[in-house]
Amino acid sequence: MNKFGIGQPVQRVEDRRFLTGRGRFVEDIHLPRQAHGAVVLSPHAHARIRRVDVSKAAAAPGVLCVLTGADVVADKLGGLMPHFMPEDVGGPKGYRTSRPILVADKARHVGDRVAFVVAETPAQARDAAQLVAVDYEPLLAVVLP
Repeated sequence: MNKFGIGQPVQRVEDRRFLTGRGRFVEDIHLPRQAHGAVVLSPHAHARIRRVDVSKAAAAPGVLCVLTGADVVADKLGGLMPHFMPEDVGGPKGYRTSRPILVADKARHVGDRVAFVVAETPAQARDAAQLVAVDYEPLLAVVLP
């Protein structure tokens, strides 16, 4: 059997602390002046983004800022690299692709990140994310059975 691949056993090391109530979750962390975020995701498999209107979201209670793909491009923030590649643990070499932090021009899959809302509470961030208005032009998507 190969050292890497589907169906290989993976030793779990986190179970004991979670089963005994000693796990620590992000939800358990409370820091002074802590902010919370919510992501606006594309509902389309393939769509051109014509416009993103964040004015209502930015004016919502508790909102600290709303970021879009245009902000990422303007600030030259780059993209997200993969956290894990098989070659990192002795597997075959792969091609590391960079994904945009937030898309500015086109959504390429359902769930592509379009905007990010930062607010004082998680509820305020989620509510404001609902107020971000994105004008999509749906494009043909490749769907295979």
